[in-house]
Amino acid sequence: MGTVDDSLRLVLIALNELKQVAVLAAAEEFAPELRSLGVVKGREQLETFLETAAVDHYVVTYGQPFASTFRPAPIRHSWQQIIEDLEKGFREAGELRAKLSKRETLSEDELERLRFAPRSWMVWSSTLSSADGMARVRAWFAEKKVAAEVNQESVETTTGPRWKPSRNRRELPQK
Repeated sequence: MGTVDDSLRLVLIALNELKQVAVLAAAEEFAPELRSLGVVKGREQLETFLETAAVDHYVVTYGQPFASTFRPAPIRHSWQQIIEDLEKGFREAGELRAKLSKRETLSEDELERLRFAPRSWMVWSSTLSSADGMARVRAWFAEKKVAAEVNQESVETTTGPRWKPSRNRRELPQK
């Protein structure tokens, strides 16, 4: 496994710092759509989840989006380091928000750190293929009985119809 393209990639979204982290993955191997797999609750569950998924990189992107210069770059980081970095980012962001609530002025550096506080991130496994990794991830969620927070009917699936928002917001999707 040498590229991000053929390995397990997951998007993690902090719903409430590390207390609730939504896990998303590609709906199909080469599909751009993401599907919610579930929500990991707490640092301990996040640790076991990232270990199970053999996460050993986080992915940063650079270049102009939608241009040929846009590239992902995997950065080798153990799952323990990723969690430590996220906790540090959340702690710093909390301290900066506390300063703002006391009407203190933030420096340019502090404003920049607050602007880029962790909200979502992409992680990668250099040792698991997408198919093997997804099997592990699904088994982990099934074992933990952690339910997806997103109604699966509201996302595009390979087995069901595509849900389209109605122009009339009061109208519910037809089954």
